[in-house]
Amino acid sequence: MRQAYSERFYLNRAGENAPQTVRLTLRMDGAVNGQILSEAVADTQKRYPYLCVRLCTYKDGRGCEHAAFEDNPLPWVVSGRREPLRLMGSETNRHLLAFAWWDDCIAFDFFHAIMDGEAAYRVLRTLLYEYCRRRYDSRLSAEGVWTAGSPVSEEEWTDPATMPRPELQSQQTAPNTQAVAAEMPKVVNIAADPIASVTDRHEVVHIVTDEVQMMATVRACHGTPAVWLSLLLNKAVARLHPDRGDAVPTVVLAVNLRKALGTPLSHHALVGGIMLPLNRAMQDSDVETQIAEMRRMVTLQTAPARMQAYFWQTFDRMNLLEQMPTLASRHQAMSQVTTISRQYGSATLSYVGRANMGAAEQYVRELRTESGTPYLISLQVAAAGGKFCLSFMQQFATDVYLNAFLEELQRQGITFEITGRHPMEIAPIAEFRT
Repeated sequence: MRQAYSERFYLNRAGENAPQTVRLTLRMDGAVNGQILSEAVADTQKRYPYLCVRLCTYKDGRGCEHAAFEDNPLPWVVSGRREPLRLMGSETNRHLLAFAWWDDCIAFDFFHAIMDGEAAYRVLRTLLYEYCRRRYDSRLSAEGVWTAGSPVSEEEWTDPATMPRPELQSQQTAPNTQAVAAEMPKVVNIAADPIASVTDRHEVVHIVTDEVQMMATVRACHGTPAVWLSLLLNKAVARLHPDRGDAVPTVVLAVNLRKALGTPLSHHALVGGIMLPLNRAMQDSDVETQIAEMRRMVTLQTAPARMQAYFWQTFDRMNLLEQMPTLASRHQAMSQVTTISRQYGSATLSYVGRANMGAAEQYVRELRTESGTPYLISLQVAAAGGKFCLSFMQQFATDVYLNAFLEELQRQGITFEITGRHPMEIAPIAEFRT
């Protein structure tokens, strides 16, 4: 049995209305063969023993409940329907992940507590290779991919929360997260002051652009895809909220903590968030100047000492919650996360990086990402198959924010195609609290 440490942030938040699950969907260049996919999933499972677990709870000597993981020898489940299965329940053999296929799509559903996008891409690469070598080319190159027979490094198991805590030099080099937030200007809270009706319905709009065209535009202004798209989101919000007083649009950008924590191969969900405001002084500048300022913000906020402080302060807060007697009481204590998050960000953006699926990527048409977040606007970005795949998630009755963002793409000379839109499809989770 392995006690949950880094996983607790997501475990404490997860519930029926916010399951903390993610769906990655590959659109292939032809119909999916379900039998071949099942064989590929079985081989993929052999490569990731640390993901073959089920969630359990136990009580310590004081009678307090804690979450832990124990080995789960049952097979990963592959469903032949689009609707996600309930993770951690009997229909998924109590696993925290599952797979599905329909038409030309392969979906990978997982609970955010056991991995993030970086780790999920590794699993997806293995699965795609194992599938495509059976489906298309038995001599398909495995270069750059962890195959079913690849050795498993001990570093993949490493949870940084179980490692010695670094000594942070000073509050100047490693301020706490409240201090970082205090440095930021007041945020345009589109949940508190929306210009369109907010709904309970989460909708996803899938937008595809040409990777070569977009990267040429990004490089021309000395940007990166994540910073450039964050700027466009900020510009869209700024145009829609002209009478915002001293508040400024602010994108919360997801960042990978592995490098700062010294655990590059860890499978755990190691995601932090930094704030990228479009400050008043920046708003009349040209794009290159705006990008340069936002990149400066990224450099400042992702300094290793700050990232380490971010991680360990979250760890300390979860330790405080752990003193509460039940998992249910901790979940209740986390109930204000959504409201608090919206005070620090107008929208959020996540970009793991290029999918880098190796030789099998030639068979992929699109990589879609769906994930529930506390924000009313979320942009999940993937690069695969020569395309940037933007999944724009919204909770509004109209497309006013979506249209503003698309207009910003057009202003930058980017052509795009909307390849689909539908209610968000992420897996529910089984009840695991007593």
